[in-house]
Amino acid sequence: MFAPLDTQRCFRGLLAAMSGPGTVHDVTPGLPLVLATLIDHEVRLAEVGDPQWETADFVLVRGGDSGGALLRARHGTLLDPALGATAIYEIDAVGEGPLALSVSGPGVGPGPRSLHLTGVPDSEVALWRRTRSGFPRGVDVILVDGTGRCAALPRSTTLSIVEG
Repeated sequence: MFAPLDTQRCFRGLLAAMSGPGTVHDVTPGLPLVLATLIDHEVRLAEVGDPQWETADFVLVRGGDSGGALLRARHGTLLDPALGATAIYEIDAVGEGPLALSVSGPGVGPGPRSLHLTGVPDSEVALWRRTRSGFPRGVDVILVDGTGRCAALPRSTTLSIVEG
């Protein structure tokens, strides 16, 4: 169990990550604190393979690959895009690694920002891009690793893989 100050600190970190897409923030100890901060009796959480996946408010992907399930998560509606799910990914590393994403859009600034990740296949990044093609509908993404680093990719961001 976490103290209220822990979840408040985590919430501020998640808020900073969502408002600054592609920036890395501390939410130590990681996924358990993120879940304790965001999940309560009023929201539905589902993991890949759960029959409630398509109606869940938060979907959890362990290991960085949803196996295509992300496309079946809620995307919201044009009248209420906030009904889109938030996908929480537990990956190997946030802020370092071989996968380099170029992130642009609201909250990023005049030029793109780079975000490095470990443990996410290119095919999953393609799914992230597909879920935001109907903006303002889409799925928000929170990435968290075992050391407690997190980053967020709201549905309003544009993503591309940096080759090389």
